Amino acid sequence: MSYTAQELNRKITIQQVTVTQDPVTGELTEGWADVGEAFAKVEPLVGREYFLAGAIQAESTVKFTMRYRAGLTASMRLIHEGKPYGITTVINVKGRNRETLVMAQRLN
Repeated sequence: MSYTAQELNRKITIQQVTVTQDPVTGELTEGWADVGEAFAKVEPLVGREYFLAGAIQAESTVKFTMRYRAGLTASMRLIHEGKPYGITTVINVKGRNRETLVMAQRLN
């Protein structure tokens, strides 16, 4: 494994998109619902700044390392310190069902 238990010291929340229907109008509304929590090791990977139309945009890619978690997909997102991160990649390290690496980008 590439971590010790002491390094999994950041609590994250895993969320997935839910669709609800208004009983009166029938309108469908998308939202996010918590599906679980985990402790993870959090490592910032890249910090890039882009100058676009006179404004600065920051891109923040983070690697979350946690114990293996089945069912985690790129359609979900993570919440860390109140900030949402869109999952770009989920890796079951060596296919051993012991460790999951998640690459994610900060959402605005």
